[in-house]
Amino acid sequence: MKASIKPKKEGMGLLAIGITATDTEMGKTVVTGALAAALRFRGITPGIFKPVASGCVRRQDGELISTDAEFQMKCAGYPDTLRKEVIPVVLEAALAPAEASRLEGITLQPERMIEGAKACITGHEISVLEGIGGITAPITEDFLVKDYFKALGIPVLIVVKPILGNVNHAVLTSYYCQQHGIPVLGFLVNGWNEETAGDLEKGNLYYYEKLTGLPVLGKLPKMTEEEMNDPRKLALITEQTVELDKILELAKGMRI
Repeated sequence: MKASIKPKKEGMGLLAIGITATDTEMGKTVVTGALAAALRFRGITPGIFKPVASGCVRRQDGELISTDAEFQMKCAGYPDTLRKEVIPVVLEAALAPAEASRLEGITLQPERMIEGAKACITGHEISVLEGIGGITAPITEDFLVKDYFKALGIPVLIVVKPILGNVNHAVLTSYYCQQHGIPVLGFLVNGWNEETAGDLEKGNLYYYEKLTGLPVLGKLPKMTEEEMNDPRKLALITEQTVELDKILELAKGMRI
């Protein structure tokens, strides 16, 4: 594994990376956890934060929990007591937060979400902040994911999958972000299989870069349950397949 990165606090500033995707189920949670695990085993305690999660599950004691939060906390080495700081609002319905919160009679407050994210950023050398769904997903009726990231002033990494139709979604997502003043670091491919990658998969990589001018900054492979559940193994895989140093350097140039 590579040597630890320990940014100097004096004159360095704080780094924060937003994680968005071309759609839901692209792997934002996996990527967030993978980056958090890699930073953790470089000797850095990463900040992790997601303002709201829907599709959460109830434990036997009735408590509603986010499996996203559980995974990311395990990757980052957080204790259970910090669950509310990682994802402060949990919703049961597997819908966009705007609709899930309406059905459950919960009022979402964008200003509180922004405050929570900023507290995470200012409390850590490097933070990884996962969005919700795609970049235009409605958090409330009038507050979209793009508004959240723009309010934070942080660059985003776009998670993609090497599947048919994803080039179109990747191009539109990157352009939409840039048009709304959100810097884009590049793309991170989730679910890559080097042994079976053919014309479709390799063509996707080519056109992600050619049509946007943005780099592909890593290709996380499909992982076993054992690898996903072992933060050290996940960190090693991330170091081997993701250009983490380059991501951090790019983020430094776009820092808040």
